[in-house]
Amino acid sequence: MSMSGRKVVFLFLSLLFECSSPQCEMENYCPKENQDVFDAATTEIPRVLKQTVTEVFFVESEIKTIPKGAFAANPQLEKVEFVGTPTVSIEAGAFEGLAALEHIEISGTQLTSIPLGVFKDLSNLKKLILKLNKLRNLEKGLFDGLKKVRELQLHVNEIESIEEGTFDDLESLTMLHLAKNKLPSVPTKMFSKLDKLQTLRLYENQLTSIPEEIFQNLTNLKEIALQGNKITELSPNLFPHRDKLSKLLLDNNLLTDLPQEFFVGFPLIKTLTLHKNQLTGLPPVLFGEMPKLTDLSLSQNNLISLPKGIFSPLKNLKKLDLSKNHFATLSADYFEGLKNLTDLNLLNNTIKSLDADTFEKLASLNTLKLAHNNLRTLPKDIFEPLTKLKKVYLNDNPWHCDCKLIYLYLWMKANTDKIQSKSPEVCEYPEDLKGQEVMSLTEDQLVCTTTPPTTTTLTTSLPTTTLPTTTPITTLPTTTTTTTLPTTTPTTTLPTKTPTTTLPTTTPTTSLPTTTPATTLPTTTPTTTPPRTTPVIFTFPMEPASQRPSPSFTYQGRSQVQQCKARMVTYTTLLVVEIVCILVLVKFTLSLYRLLQCRERQYNRVNLTRFSYRKEVILRPVREAETVRL
Repeated sequence: MSMSGRKVVFLFLSLLFECSSPQCEMENYCPKENQDVFDAATTEIPRVLKQTVTEVFFVESEIKTIPKGAFAANPQLEKVEFVGTPTVSIEAGAFEGLAALEHIEISGTQLTSIPLGVFKDLSNLKKLILKLNKLRNLEKGLFDGLKKVRELQLHVNEIESIEEGTFDDLESLTMLHLAKNKLPSVPTKMFSKLDKLQTLRLYENQLTSIPEEIFQNLTNLKEIALQGNKITELSPNLFPHRDKLSKLLLDNNLLTDLPQEFFVGFPLIKTLTLHKNQLTGLPPVLFGEMPKLTDLSLSQNNLISLPKGIFSPLKNLKKLDLSKNHFATLSADYFEGLKNLTDLNLLNNTIKSLDADTFEKLASLNTLKLAHNNLRTLPKDIFEPLTKLKKVYLNDNPWHCDCKLIYLYLWMKANTDKIQSKSPEVCEYPEDLKGQEVMSLTEDQLVCTTTPPTTTTLTTSLPTTTLPTTTPITTLPTTTTTTTLPTTTPTTTLPTKTPTTTLPTTTPTTSLPTTTPATTLPTTTPTTTPPRTTPVIFTFPMEPASQRPSPSFTYQGRSQVQQCKARMVTYTTLLVVEIVCILVLVKFTLSLYRLLQCRERQYNRVNLTRFSYRKEVILRPVREAETVRL
């Protein structure tokens, strides 16, 4: 019982004490005729009580010691309780003479130990409560003779050790509560004689392991509570009599994995907890059919994925808690067979994306918790299969408020009654919408802006053909034509008559000027210069475009891809045309060049200039000396 429960009991018992029969208006809060209550003003136990009193309560009474034979004069007592008293010791034989006693409670005291013999001869005792004390150890023989005790509560003490055989005489015990102590281990045979035990609570101790055969003789166990320890592993055969178990609590331990088929063969299990461990994965087959299991918690582990159909044998599971793990995404295969699941908790994971069919197999789901993840958007129609959905939690996700969020935005607008988030959903991106509530936006604000990093420019350069400059020079040899006419001495012989006339000898000399006929052809430099190439620049029209899907939920991503493909086809076509044009131009240029070369060879002839020939005859008188020679 918690401290708050203890206070309620104290208050209740105080009210019982303060009420008097004549003034009691509420019968439920007044002591009955067979009850007597003593408060803080009581410093010792009364020796004699009314004969009609069968139940006595000491609530915060100043009783430090319960002496031997304290109730010997009151054999009619059936119930004795000390609650919140400063009791530090109990003498052996304190309850002797109470053969009819069925119920003892000593809780909230300063007791550190109980001597052997305190509960001697209480053959009819059925319930013994020793909780909220400071007991440190239990000795063998302390509970000897208590063969009818069905319930023993020893929780919230400081018990560090229990001698083996301490509980052997409790043959009728059905409930043993040892939780919230300091037990580091439990012997294998500690509970071996408790074959009627149905409830065993060992939670919040310091256990690191559980012996494999500790439950071997506990054929009637219905509840085992081992949560809050430091258990690192469990034996595959730890629960041999699992067919009667209805409640198994294993949370708050240090388990990193579980054996294959560990939970197969639990037909009556109703509650199973595995949260707050360190599980990193689960075996492919872990659960068998559990028709009565309605609640399963695997929260606060280190799970990042689950085997396909891991929960499929759990046909009647209604609540599944997978919160506070490390799931980045989820598969529809995880939830195979959970047709009756109504509550799915996925809070505090790292989920970044979900597929449209993730929850399509959860037809009965009415509560979905997706808050505190890394979701930026949700796919179209993700909620369509969830016809019974009533509560959705979407807060504390970094929502990207662009055109991809339009589906979720419109769904939220149309289902405001289903949004149960503890805080509003706000935008994380873009910057101009950061911090704004999604529900406060208009549809026109949810746009996708595509900004290319740079303008893509295609520059096509025509190749420049440079023809070699040919300067054909025709050089004719210099011809010096010199015509020398023989010297003719015309002699005229006249008949010998008197007088005789002698003509001087004339040597005609013909001097022809030396002529150097030179033929000079004009220098022809046929230079073919192709037309100037202007770089052709293709500029993709990639200016920012606002794309806003129609309310009919047109899938934006696909439309953008199609537009991009169409543009790329157009630009590719233009590029091919340009390349063809370039090739044609190059061919034309080469043809022109060849034609020019051919013409040059055809008209590259030598045109000789005409030269003249002149003959000069010079007559001069013959000198006498020359005449003599002649």
